[in-house]
Amino acid sequence: MERDRLGRRRQPDQERGLRPLHPLLPEQWVSKALRVAMSSEDWERFESIVRGVAAECPTQARAYGKALAQLMETAKASDPSPGPLDWMDWERQKTLRLLRRAI
Repeated sequence: MERDRLGRRRQPDQERGLRPLHPLLPEQWVSKALRVAMSSEDWERFESIVRGVAAECPTQARAYGKALAQLMETAKASDPSPGPLDWMDWERQKTLRLLRRAI
């Protein structure tokens, strides 16, 4: 059996490094590192959402992902996309934009 450079034993099917510390992700999932800046109040609100879903998730990273997915789903549900616009709707919106600029 081979050993890594720190002297730890490696398994025959192990390509490099030691066994992963985290459970495997489902096939359709992707893990990415993100850097996010928010106010401390917003972080506290976000962390409370994460604490609410943490019991359902095996890792902290998945809890963060689930919280973000819930927030995106909520945002999508609360902002319905308008249906197809005809030319009168377009003209009305253009007029409103021009009036708002003038004020």
